[in-house]
Amino acid sequence: MKKKAAISIYVIGVIVALGLLALLVYSSVSGESTYDTANFTVSDIARLGLAAWTLPMWGASLFLMKALRLKGTLHEKQNKMLISFPAIVCTGFFIFYIIVFIMMMFR
Repeated sequence: MKKKAAISIYVIGVIVALGLLALLVYSSVSGESTYDTANFTVSDIARLGLAAWTLPMWGASLFLMKALRLKGTLHEKQNKMLISFPAIVCTGFFIFYIIVFIMMMFR
């Protein structure tokens, strides 16, 4: 039962991350302009959602790795890397927002 719960949580996390990425791509393709700095656009919401989704995605990834009891062989290390890839993508958006926040502080 623990494996099924871990897989379910991970799949839900990946679906949410993919939905936020799809929202980001849609807002970029639709030609929504961000020239006015006072506007909070759909792409900003998608980026912020991906940044906020970092910790739940890492939690789901680590919970799945623990439930599958992955050890240190080469194939299991590759599986760990594949499992953690969506969390790494979300971490990139999180780092982006940390950099933006620091730039706003020293402006």
